Amino acid sequence: MEFVTIADVKVPVLPHSSKFPVFPSSLVETDSVKQTLQKILYPMLEGIPVLLVGDAGVGKNALIYYINSLRKQSTLRFSFNEDTLPEDLIGSYRILLDGKGFTWSNGPLTNALSEGLSFVADEMNLCAPNIIKRFSSVYESNYLDLLEGSGERVNGKTGFWFIGTQNPSEGFEGRKPLPFDITKHFAVVYVDPYSPDEMFFILKKLYPMLGEDVLKQIIRISLESEARIKAGEIGKGDLEKYHFNLRTLQKYCNRLVLFGAKDKAVAAREALYLFEEPFRKKEDKAKQRELIESEFGGGIKVVPTKGYVQGSTIFWNDKEIKTWEEKKTISLLSAYPTPEPVLHFLDQVFTAIQAKENILIEYREDQDPQEFLPLFTELTGIELESVMLSKGMHTSDVVGALKPTEEGNIESVTWVDGPLTRSIRKGHIILISGLESAGAELVEKMNMLTDDARSLTLPPESGEYLPIQLTEKSIVFGMKSFRASKSVTTISRAFRNRFTPILFPELEDTKVLEEILEFYLPEGVLPRSLARFHLKAKELAEKRTIGSANLMPYRFGISNLLKWKNHIYRYNQTDVKDIAIRGGKIYYTNQIADPKERKELERLLEGYLSGVEVVSTLFEEIEEKKKTFTVESGLNRKNWWDPELHKRDPLTGVAKKLNSGVETKRGIEINTPETGGATKEGPDAWYGQDTQGNQGQGEPQGGGGGWGYRTEELYKQFLKKRRLLWDYSIMVGLEEFKSVFGKELEEVELNLEQLFDPEIDIHRMYKNEGSRVDARKYISYKSGRGDTKIFDKTTIEKNDEKLKGVEVTFLVSKCRRIFNFEYSIAMLSALLVSLHILNEHDIKTSVHTFCDIKNSKDTVDIFNLKSAEEDYTAEKEEEVFSALCKNWHGDSIPEYQVLSNSERFFSPDAQTKIIVILSDFRGQRAKTYIEDELSSFDTRKLKEAVLKNQDKNYVFLGVGLGSRYIAEHVFQDSLQITADNFYSMPNLIGAEIARLVQIHHSLRQ
Repeated sequence: MEFVTIADVKVPVLPHSSKFPVFPSSLVETDSVKQTLQKILYPMLEGIPVLLVGDAGVGKNALIYYINSLRKQSTLRFSFNEDTLPEDLIGSYRILLDGKGFTWSNGPLTNALSEGLSFVADEMNLCAPNIIKRFSSVYESNYLDLLEGSGERVNGKTGFWFIGTQNPSEGFEGRKPLPFDITKHFAVVYVDPYSPDEMFFILKKLYPMLGEDVLKQIIRISLESEARIKAGEIGKGDLEKYHFNLRTLQKYCNRLVLFGAKDKAVAAREALYLFEEPFRKKEDKAKQRELIESEFGGGIKVVPTKGYVQGSTIFWNDKEIKTWEEKKTISLLSAYPTPEPVLHFLDQVFTAIQAKENILIEYREDQDPQEFLPLFTELTGIELESVMLSKGMHTSDVVGALKPTEEGNIESVTWVDGPLTRSIRKGHIILISGLESAGAELVEKMNMLTDDARSLTLPPESGEYLPIQLTEKSIVFGMKSFRASKSVTTISRAFRNRFTPILFPELEDTKVLEEILEFYLPEGVLPRSLARFHLKAKELAEKRTIGSANLMPYRFGISNLLKWKNHIYRYNQTDVKDIAIRGGKIYYTNQIADPKERKELERLLEGYLSGVEVVSTLFEEIEEKKKTFTVESGLNRKNWWDPELHKRDPLTGVAKKLNSGVETKRGIEINTPETGGATKEGPDAWYGQDTQGNQGQGEPQGGGGGWGYRTEELYKQFLKKRRLLWDYSIMVGLEEFKSVFGKELEEVELNLEQLFDPEIDIHRMYKNEGSRVDARKYISYKSGRGDTKIFDKTTIEKNDEKLKGVEVTFLVSKCRRIFNFEYSIAMLSALLVSLHILNEHDIKTSVHTFCDIKNSKDTVDIFNLKSAEEDYTAEKEEEVFSALCKNWHGDSIPEYQVLSNSERFFSPDAQTKIIVILSDFRGQRAKTYIEDELSSFDTRKLKEAVLKNQDKNYVFLGVGLGSRYIAEHVFQDSLQITADNFYSMPNLIGAEIARLVQIHHSLRQ
C-alpha cells in the first residue's frame, strides 16, 4: 500500500473514483497548521468522524482539501442550511422517462458511503438537530439504512470519512452550536486563527516578491482592525459583522503584485481600500486612516484620478482593464457625471475588477446607485445579466427548471436556464441585487460560485452532473442596502467575507451636487438652486420639521434630484422657472401629507428658485448647454424669508418685571386683528418685540410658561377650556384628558402597532403529500427528472417572540424650568401611548422622574413611578398620570448624575436596554448662549456618561425640549420637541422607540 506523510503523520493513499474530482490545495504547513492537521489525521486513521469549529476564513475546508489532495481522495461537500431535509443527503426515487417505473437516485452522503469518499457536512450547525439525527448511524457506526428507498443497509466503503464544520455561535447571527448528544460522537477540533508570525510565514511563502516590511505592516493593521471590531471601537453601529483575516491579507498581497510590489503609495492606497473604506461612519474611517498612516509613515497623498480608453483597454491610473466593446465604454464614460466621490468609487471598483474579486456594492437607501449602475457594471463592454432576489423566491427561478416545450405536452419538457445559470454559460457580468434576501438553498449554491471554485452545481433534473464554471471575463457584483435594523435579514459574515465591500458615496455636498447637475444643465443659478433646495428638504425631513406626524420620516434621495433634473430637461420651454417649480412639486412637495407643511415647502421651493431668470428659448439652450442666466439680484425679487434663518433665543426672565409679581390666575385674552404677519395676531399671538421667525418658543424662567403661536386645533380648544397658569401643576384628571385626546391617542396607537408587528417568516418546502401542487415540480416529476416532492408546503409563520428581552426606561426631567403647558400635555400623551403599546407587546417598561424637589442645590431626587417588574394596569396608568400632572416646582439637576447607575432601571432579564431621557439638557444652570451650553461642564459630563453607558450596551434616545438643539450633540439618536412639532410628540417618540428596538434587538434563542 502506498503511503504519504502529512504533518509528520504517515497516511495511506487509497484508490479514488475517477467520477468525482480531487480538489487541489496550496495550504502552507506552519507550526499551528501541522498541529491542527495532526489533531485531524489521528482520529481519521482511527475511523472517528471529525468536527472542525472555527471562524470564517480560518481554512476549515482548506485543511480537508489539503489532506485529500495529498492522499488523492475525492471530497463531496454539502452546505447545510435550515431547509436541509434527509432526502437531500440520502436520496429519493425518480420516475422513469417512460412513466412505467421508478429508479432510486443516491444523495451525496449515500454516494460518499458507497464509493469510499470523504463527505464534508459544511456549516452543519445550521441544520435542525432532529434532521441530523436521521443519519446518526453514519457518524456513530459507519452505515446508513435507506429507509426512504429499498431499506437496504449501505456500509461505508474503505476510505469513507465524515467531517463536519461549524462556525462558532459568537459573532454569527442565527447559529447555535450542535448539541452534546451529537458532538460526543465526533473528535472536535477547534481551528485557531493564525498567529502574526504564521501569517507572515504563509504570506512570505505565497508572495516571495513582496518585501518583509510591507507584509509585517499589513499584518499589524489587520490584527489591530480585528481587535477594534471585537472591542466595539469601530463598526459598532453598522449592524454588519466585519471580519479581517488571512483571506483579506491575500487580497491585499494580490493587489500589490498587480499594481506595484515595491511602490509605497500603492501599498498605502490598497490598505485604505481594504481596511478603511468598508466602514460607514466618519469616526470609524478616521480611526482606521490614523492607524494606516501610522504604519506607513505620515499622511497618505491622494493621487488625482486619470482615465482614458485606448486600444480596447481602459487605462485608469495604474489599472489596465480590457474592454470588449470600446465604443460602448467610451459612450458610458461620456454619458455620466463623475465628480470626485464617484471617481474615487470607480477606482475601487476597477481595482477589484482587475484583481478578479467578487464585488459587494453597499449603499444607503436614499443614495441608491441605480442612476449610476451602467457606469460601473457595463464599462467593460460585456453584457449584463441582472438577478433580482426577494424573500420567498424559488431557487429554480434563479438557477433554472424543467419547463414545457413549445408543443405544451406534459411529457415534452426541457431544461431552461435561470438568469444566474444563463449568465455563467454566456460569460456575462452578473449583478445580484437584494443579496440579503437570498434563501438558504441559494446561498448554498452561491457559496461555491463565490469561492475559489467559481462554479455552480445544477440540480439533477438539469441532466448535468459537473459544475458549470465562470469564465475569465465574468464578474460577480452583489448589491445590498445598509442594514437598518437587526430584525432585517442580512448576509452572513462568512458569505460577506467572499466579497470585497465597496460603499457607494453619499452625494450630499452642495458642490458635488452642483457638478452633477451642471453636467446636464448650464452652469449658474439653476443647478445651484436645485442642489440647495434638495439639501434643505433633506435637512427638514431628517430633523422632522416636516413629517413629524408621520410614522416614518420623508426621504429625499439622489434619485429625486436627478428625476427633477430630467423633468426640466424633458419639458424645456420658455419659462424655465415654472418648469423647475413644477418638477420640484412633483418630486418633493407633492408627497407631503400635511397641507400646511406642503405649503411651507412650496414657499421654500419658490424662494430658492426666485433668482432663476431666462433670457432666451429653453430647448436649444439646454440641449447645447449655452443658456445664460441673469446674475442673482434681490432688486426685483419678491420678499422672502426663511423662518429657520431668523430664529432667536428667547430672553424671558431678563427684562425688568413691569407687573406686581402676584401670581396670575387667568390668562389675558389676546385677540388682535390679523395684520398679515407684520405684528402679533389672533388668539395664539406670541409675545415680545421683533418676534418674526421666533416660532413662539417661550422658555419659562423663574415661573410661568410660554405658548407657541402654532398649535393644532385640538390643543387650541383644550387651551380655551383650561387656560390657567397653574402652580407647576396640570389641574386635569385622566378621565377628562382621555375625553379630549382619546381618539387621537387611539389613532397614534394604531399607527405604532404596525411597527411592532411580529416578524413574518416564509419557509419554502416541498413534500410527497399535500393539497397544493407546484406546477414546476410537477413538470419535473412527469418528465422523470424530478422527485415526487411536488406538493408545495410553504409555511408562513409569525415570530411573536422577537421582542423578548427588550426593556425601555423613561427618565423625565421634572423641574420648573421646563414646565410648559403644551410640552406637559404632549409628554403625557407620549408616555401614555408608549407605555400602552409596549405593554401590549410584553415589553417591560419603567418610568422615573428626576429633579431637586426641595431646591437644596445638592440633592438628586429620583422618583420611581413604575418599575420594570410592575404590570401596566389601569390603576398604574392612573398613578403615573397623576404623578406627572403635579409638583413640577423642583429645581433642575445635571442629567449626567442620573446615569451613574443605569443598571437599577432594568430587570436582570433585560437584553436590549433602551433609555429614553426627556429634558432640555441645559444642566443645573442654563446659559445665555448655546455655545456656552455645549461646552459647559454639565454637558461634557453628560456626553461622558452616555458614552460610558453605550459601551455597556445601553441604547439612548435623547428627547430635547425647547428651542436649544443640545440633544443632537450629546446622543447618537435624538429628537427635538419645539413649538413646531410638540403636538406630534407621541408619534415621534413611539416611532423612534420602535426604530431603536428594530435596530438594536435581535432574538437570542
